[in-house]
Amino acid sequence: MSAVKWKKRILAYYLPQFHETPENNEWWGKGYTEWTAIKNWRPHFRGHRLRKPTDLGYYDLLEPGVIEKQYDLASRHGIEGFCFWTYWFGNGETLLEKPMQQLLESKSRVRYCIAWANHTWFNKTKGILLKEQKYLGREDYAKFFEAMLPHFKSGRYIMESNRPVVAIYIPEDIPDLEVFRSTWDELARKNGFDGIYLVADKISPNLKRPDLFDAFTHSLAMFSNRSFLQKVRERLIRQHGWTFLGPVRYSFAKTTKNAFKRFQNDSRFLPIIFTGWDTTPRHGKRGVVLEDFTEQAFSSQVNEALNFPNKTEFVFIKSWNEWAEGNALEPDDRFGKTLLDIVRKANLDNN
Repeated sequence: MSAVKWKKRILAYYLPQFHETPENNEWWGKGYTEWTAIKNWRPHFRGHRLRKPTDLGYYDLLEPGVIEKQYDLASRHGIEGFCFWTYWFGNGETLLEKPMQQLLESKSRVRYCIAWANHTWFNKTKGILLKEQKYLGREDYAKFFEAMLPHFKSGRYIMESNRPVVAIYIPEDIPDLEVFRSTWDELARKNGFDGIYLVADKISPNLKRPDLFDAFTHSLAMFSNRSFLQKVRERLIRQHGWTFLGPVRYSFAKTTKNAFKRFQNDSRFLPIIFTGWDTTPRHGKRGVVLEDFTEQAFSSQVNEALNFPNKTEFVFIKSWNEWAEGNALEPDDRFGKTLLDIVRKANLDNN
């Protein structure tokens, strides 16, 4: 039996917050994980419904075999691997690193890469700083690289032409981006690679050196379709505390349609597929809900991404399991495995 051929190399962002940590227990209460927000959720308007997990359940990522089950499901539906959100705050300080570390310590088949989630952690409700993101220069970037090197050499890390794929969430926040890039490229070559394949997760007008990236996605591009009045309403709710107007509500189909059209002539642009959006479990009335998320609307944007005219090799999915932000591809109590089936069918290479 011949192997299945896929049109694109699909990578799904992966959140490793589904296990207890001492820090989260201290900040949010004993036993806190991402599931806590899901279990405590309440609807905010008539007809408001949150998707919840079914087949894989409310898993603990530190239990053996959980990530393997997820990967088996993903790979059978045309997804090459997971892009793990990775938290390096400087000086060797990390969070949520254990699930990915377990992949090194087992005989796992899971294919994966990393996305540096380079942002400070706050308790936004109380205005408390939890963990500051620091940029400490070349020596610290080298330590970060060395911490990731065992993953790069694992044989299962996702590559582009012998370059480890590495995404950065907010590249414009890095004050010495040139130093970061040159340090990782140099160390990669010293270790037998041809440099780093660097992806900007959110391309921004504030990014001074977009040329330092090999590719970019735009995980918030869909919100560029908002009208002026919608933008004003959102600002009043999210920035000025007019929560009686919240949560913010948009149409998924209208918001995502042609969201990336302006990038179609840029060979570095990587399309992104959104698996829904509802951030009320985390942000309550300040959250954003994309309504009208249907199988048809999802299928339309999947096909738009996989047939994007610039012939890009990679396509990203946001996300595999960000349940508390309403974007998950895992089986749920509304769609079952239908979203996965849509991705698989669209990504099959029938030529």
